[in-house]
This record gives sequence, C-alpha cells and structure tokens, in this order.
Amino acid sequence: MKIFASLIGITGKMGKEIQKVKTDPSFQIIGGVAKKDIKNLKKFLKKSNVGIDFSNPNALDELLSIAIKTKTALVLGTTGYSEKDLQKIKDASKKIAIFYSSNFSVGIALVQKFANMTSKLLDKSCIDIVEKHHISKKDKPSGTALLLADEIKQNLKNDVNIHSIRAANVVFEHTLYFTNEDQTIEIKHTAHDRSIFATGAIKAAIFIHDKKAGLYSMQDLIGDIYE
Repeated sequence: MKIFASLIGITGKMGKEIQKVKTDPSFQIIGGVAKKDIKNLKKFLKKSNVGIDFSNPNALDELLSIAIKTKTALVLGTTGYSEKDLQKIKDASKKIAIFYSSNFSVGIALVQKFANMTSKLLDKSCIDIVEKHHISKKDKPSGTALLLADEIKQNLKNDVNIHSIRAANVVFEHTLYFTNEDQTIEIKHTAHDRSIFATGAIKAAIFIHDKKAGLYSMQDLIGDIYE
C-alpha cells in the first residue's frame, strides 16, 4: 500500500530536510504548504494518509481543525507549544491519530528510557540537564530538555535544573547529570546532522498513518521497532 504524506512547513529547514531523505518506496510526499499558507492545506490532506508538521505553534488551531475534518493522521514536530496548546493536541487525538514529539531522534528516545531507569535507581541525586542549540533556536529551554525533565519527574520529587546554551556553530546536544556524593552518571546525546530528525519524522509518519485515534510518541515507535 502506498502511503501519501503532506508537509506543513515545506519550505522550512526541516521541511527541506524531510524531502531529501531516501525512504521506503511505499512512502511518498505529495506536496505541502509553507508556514503562512495553512489555509491551503485542506486540498493536500484530502489526498494524504498523514500530515507532517514542522511549522509554527500559531498554526495549531487551523491545522487540527483541517486534519479532523479530513480525518487525516498527524505527525507534530513543531516546538514551543504552550500547556494550552498541548491540551488541544490531547483533545484532538480523541478524534484522529496524532504522533507528537519534540525530538524525532531514536537516540533521544533511548536517552529518555535511560533517564527513567536512572532516576528510579538514583532517586537522591542532584539532577541537571544541559542543552545546547544554535543561536537561531527561539524556544528555551528546548522541548527535548523539558521532555527529559518530565520523564525524570515521574519517578522522584527532586528539582531538575535545566541550563540552556544558544551559540553559533553549535550542534544539537543534550546532557543529563545525576550527581551524588559517591558518583556522577552522565548521559549524553549529540546530533551531528539534522537528517536524523527528518528520518525519525518519516518513520513516525509510516508508523501512524493507519493507527486508531490516540496520542502517540517516540516511545511507541521504538517499542514497535523493538518488537
């Protein structure tokens, strides 16, 4: 079966990167819209099994409305959503399948699992997350740092200190430190190229295109890959 996808934010950095990825021949991007042209999205989603969004948080309301009307699954990779926005995504996922992640790297999904395990075993540690991104990244702290902090907070009540660095020529980097009097455990992920996120977004689109309504994440995807 051919899987047809539309791109929201097709002219952006991630939109261009996704179009470069060589993937399964059963997967095809049929077109898409730029960040400012969301109103023209309906004609694409009508022909698509899934929409992949890397646009702008301001486009969320219209994007969800169109996807619900066309009954099209969504992969949401836009960052900088507010708590109110995240609730809207949860509500919409009761009607359509939505895959949401602030980071589409399989490596980060594994770090998330390691963070969960470590926080259970070293529950009296001081915990710090240092995240480094290019100076052009607008949201701070990064959505990935918040994701990892939330994973840790499920297991302990300690504060998680997040330190953000924005500088030129910086790769995408997240480091977790679990420190106590006896030892320090450091978990680090460095993305050398943006293409890993594009590849992950396509994997997510293939994964979710025929799923039932619900909210899915990278943990669901790596669980599926493992099985």
